[in-house]
Amino acid sequence: MTDVVFYALPAQYLQPGLSTDDGQDVLEVSADGGFVSVVVYTPRPDDPELDSYNRSVPESRIYDRNRLVGLAVYGDTRIDLSRHAESQDLVLR
Repeated sequence: MTDVVFYALPAQYLQPGLSTDDGQDVLEVSADGGFVSVVVYTPRPDDPELDSYNRSVPESRIYDRNRLVGLAVYGDTRIDLSRHAESQDLVLR
């Protein structure tokens, strides 16, 4: 099993396919002025029916474009930006 990598990135660099540090998958990202809107959902690969339901009721989050957002790379994360020039190590407490 691969270790989970936690990092932070300014919201302006978010994109679909990332995973948040609280286990959400990023579905959509849009920018409007100085803000970034992100649509996330809780994936459930162990339960396809619940996964489908969770996708149908996603959560929206809004960040200032420069705010650091906690992200993670899990075994099933599609996009890994932990080595992005603007990424920072994230220490969870």
